[in-house]
Amino acid sequence: MNSTSAMRWALALAVAIILAGLTAPRASAQVDVRGQILFPDGNTPNEVVRFYLTSDDGRVNEYRYSDSNGRFILERLSNRVSYTIAVDSDGSSYGSTRYTFMPAYEQVVRLTLNPLPRKAGAPPSATVSAASGYKPVPKAASFYDRGMKEIEKKHYDAAEGLLRQASEADPKYLAPLNDLGVLLMQKKNYAEAEKVFQQALAADHKSVHALLNLGITRIHLAKYEEAADPLREALRLEPGLVAAHQNLGAALVETDQFDEAQSELLRAAKSPDADQAMVQLYLGKLYARTGDFDKSIASFNNYLEKAPKAANANDVRALIARMQDLKARKH
Repeated sequence: MNSTSAMRWALALAVAIILAGLTAPRASAQVDVRGQILFPDGNTPNEVVRFYLTSDDGRVNEYRYSDSNGRFILERLSNRVSYTIAVDSDGSSYGSTRYTFMPAYEQVVRLTLNPLPRKAGAPPSATVSAASGYKPVPKAASFYDRGMKEIEKKHYDAAEGLLRQASEADPKYLAPLNDLGVLLMQKKNYAEAEKVFQQALAADHKSVHALLNLGITRIHLAKYEEAADPLREALRLEPGLVAAHQNLGAALVETDQFDEAQSELLRAAKSPDADQAMVQLYLGKLYARTGDFDKSIASFNNYLEKAPKAANANDVRALIARMQDLKARKH
């Protein structure tokens, strides 16, 4: 083996060892907020609801959409500012509604739309009716509502117990299963979280939240091939879901499906809602594995700018130095 071949082999080995340990950091100043919109009578919508999202620092001013059951995810919101959701009246089922929250204290939003205002002298309006979806047994609904209140108070152990009771009282009730899975993810109990999300999907196989969460959980478990399926299904149901694009890209990098992985990661990179540190980390891994060291170095440097104190930062710097050294030796 000549010296150049030896250097390439050594770099390839270093890349494999270091990349195996690189994971995306958690952005402590940003959180994802899950939400549910309800009609004034408590029923869930049977169509997409458009709402306007603003932040009190003026950085966010944009329309967002729920899914066809009134559920939504607001990705990577700052936990240091307040946000307001505004829903305009549809003129027949509900009135204009505003709801303000701070992600640091409220990461699960339940927004009940205001009833239509009654005109003076007008007879009482008929009860608003809508396709309500699954109706949980009252006992399960009570446990779930109490669990959500405990989450708001950050009493996570108490919340976990109540969500488990809700799920046991009604195994077909999706909401407590999905939120129990999220709590288990936060505790890094990914093995049980995977089972819980599978139960959630048995209750509702079209739940975008459960599909996304199952995919992310499997990435944490290094089940990359299995992670791709629920993430693809989430994107089929909600093509613009940025979190699904970036996590599918990560799973594809780990299974050496580089062309598709690059497409998913670059699409996510264009969105302000993406976890840009995670995207740049996996682009760096992708380019390192395909031998494009210039792009790999650039992506890893972008990653370090966004996450300079990440646990893997020194490993990334060491890998950059190795690639730069090999390039210098070639010249």
